[in-house]
Amino acid sequence: MMTPKRMIFRAIVRTLEAITMCCPPKKTLNLKAGMDKPNRVDVITIAFNNSELIQIQYKFLQKNLKDNYHQIIIDNSTNMTVRDEIYEFCKEKGLTYVGLPKNQLNRIGGSYSHAMALNYTYRRVIRERQPYAFGQIDHDLFPIVPISIVEKLSNQPIYGPLRHREKWWYLSAIMSFFRYDHVKDKKVDFMPVTPDKIYLDSGGGNWYDIYSRLDMNQIKFPTECIEPLRMGGDRHGDSLEYFDDKQWLHTINGSCWKKIDKENEKNQLVRDFLDSLLQA
Repeated sequence: MMTPKRMIFRAIVRTLEAITMCCPPKKTLNLKAGMDKPNRVDVITIAFNNSELIQIQYKFLQKNLKDNYHQIIIDNSTNMTVRDEIYEFCKEKGLTYVGLPKNQLNRIGGSYSHAMALNYTYRRVIRERQPYAFGQIDHDLFPIVPISIVEKLSNQPIYGPLRHREKWWYLSAIMSFFRYDHVKDKKVDFMPVTPDKIYLDSGGGNWYDIYSRLDMNQIKFPTECIEPLRMGGDRHGDSLEYFDDKQWLHTINGSCWKKIDKENEKNQLVRDFLDSLLQA
């Protein structure tokens, strides 16, 4: 049972969510693009204050994602100049763009803001498009070898890195894919939740109506490993993260929400490394 303090906090979160959900997008583009593709996978990227990563990720998806997919950019940026850059890039490439209204969950924290963006996307975009499958990837996550999401979902309804907290589990918000037919009649909720005082981060709210109905032992989750990018032991500033036997690369902290030492040096190392992968 939640404490009174926790109940008040949850009420505030849901009120702020409802306020944001009622607001129309600031700007949209190509909302119905790609809907004629068979077995379509809608790949959602939540953009946040970095247009360069969106452009680089687009190139990796073009090179390595082998499905009939369509990329959807959900812009949660607080920098309006960056929003304009992302919008113009989506216009040039024919991507779907949704500029979120003022995200009231920003005042609570990054995990809640990200979850709000995902809930907004599912309820106002994915429900309308009804793809074969959909999923979200962080803007600093890249497929670095040929990969098929349809194949990943051929024998299971979900795909993404596992987060396990005692008896509860969920897919990481870094990457989570779902077959639409499996979730269309369920309550999809990416908000963090705290059952029995155990914190489940962004995506954890899907425990109740999605994950709890699945046998975790029957799901094949991607492997995970961390490797150094440069000297130092800071995960956010000095490391790279790989998923699924190094099929995906997560460069970590792409929006620089967490301050790190020698930030410009780290960003240049990431650019050079990604460029070398694209040229390979």
